[in-house]
Amino acid sequence: MMLELEVIEESQSQWSSSIVLVPKPDDTLRFCNDFRKLNEVSQFDASLIPHIDELVDHWAKPDNLTALDLTKGFRQIPLAKNAKENTAFSTSDGMFQYTVLPFRLHGAPATFQGLMDKLL
Repeated sequence: MMLELEVIEESQSQWSSSIVLVPKPDDTLRFCNDFRKLNEVSQFDASLIPHIDELVDHWAKPDNLTALDLTKGFRQIPLAKNAKENTAFSTSDGMFQYTVLPFRLHGAPATFQGLMDKLL
């Protein structure tokens, strides 16, 4: 499914993070990547992420209306070509890498917040 949606692509990277299937409350499985080793060698972006209370106070005014759909916000941020290979993982179907910002990278929330700050 992720391959069809172009969230991932085939890879020949030297990196490979482990994957874990985590049970969800509805008994389906959630596909997760273990990026701990990658996070250990990545630079941390110490940008501040605002508290939700501050965001609600700022944006919950009647004159603010938006049609932004941020349900899958990280998946709307493409990765730079040289960053894709760092997100590689292996399955029984082969090796793949993300084409968009994956969850669980320690810099992902700050990257997303920085984009929102520029956009809004």
